[in-house]
Amino acid sequence: MAGNLSKWEVAQFKEAFALFDGKKDGTIDPDELKQVMASMGQECTNDEIKDMIDVADEFGTGRIDFPSFLKQYQHQDGEDPNELLDEAFHLVGNGNDIGPNEVSQFLKAIGQNIIDFEAQEILKICDADGDGKIGLEDFKKLW
Repeated sequence: MAGNLSKWEVAQFKEAFALFDGKKDGTIDPDELKQVMASMGQECTNDEIKDMIDVADEFGTGRIDFPSFLKQYQHQDGEDPNELLDEAFHLVGNGNDIGPNEVSQFLKAIGQNIIDFEAQEILKICDADGDGKIGLEDFKKLW
């Protein structure tokens, strides 16, 4: 099932899948996907949601199970992991270094509310150079 993903990547995708699977039934249905997209600022029509699900729904169930979800994230030939990390960094920090507010906002956008103390603790763990924020190099070291 993991294809060319590392065990760490599979574990990370499992956590993401669990966040999307609000009903905890082992699948992501259209309502759950629409809610996740809205939480990230993307208002999607029902047709757009159906199209997204159809891409990953191998068995025509109208839902996405974990193996199908995982298949969407297999590494492609010639893929540059640094480019993907740059994109992820910019997504979380809106193009800037990541501080406790960005940590909280990003986690809230994916349905995880944390208190300020937790954001500070996350920042301490991820801030490799000790400058009080997560820069691009700190972010890449996490990978």
